[in-house]
Amino acid sequence: MGTKIVLKKDVDTLGKAGTLVEVAPGYARNYLIPQGLAVKATPGLVKEAEFRQAKRREIEAKHRGEALETKKTLEALGFYEVFAPVGEDGNQLFGTVTNQDVAEVVASKAGITIDRREITIEEPIKRTGVYTVKARIFQDVVATLRLQVNAAG
Repeated sequence: MGTKIVLKKDVDTLGKAGTLVEVAPGYARNYLIPQGLAVKATPGLVKEAEFRQAKRREIEAKHRGEALETKKTLEALGFYEVFAPVGEDGNQLFGTVTNQDVAEVVASKAGITIDRREITIEEPIKRTGVYTVKARIFQDVVATLRLQVNAAG
């Protein structure tokens, strides 16, 4: 049987601050409590931790719902047109279409800001045509966007 503790700080292997966890007695006694990472769980602390966890789940569910709505809106808009300079053949781009380019075109067409680091371009876009990119909106909510890359000018 383990020892119940409440984390005072985030611990990578256990969870976030305020989380109630059960660990081996020696781990709690010899490491977590002396390092100031946790305190032994009392009935009051257990109740408080459970309340915080319920509140966190409620907030997370709300954000997830909003993310699902955003995903639906982004995917319903159809193609996002990106204009890029091309070479003499009319298809080969000068450079590539970047995450920042995608973020800017989504912001201008949909009015929704997506962090460029959350956009995944699976294959480098070096030619005109239709491509698919992924945009992570929330932890497990990913929108699939279709890009139409056209010659600028």
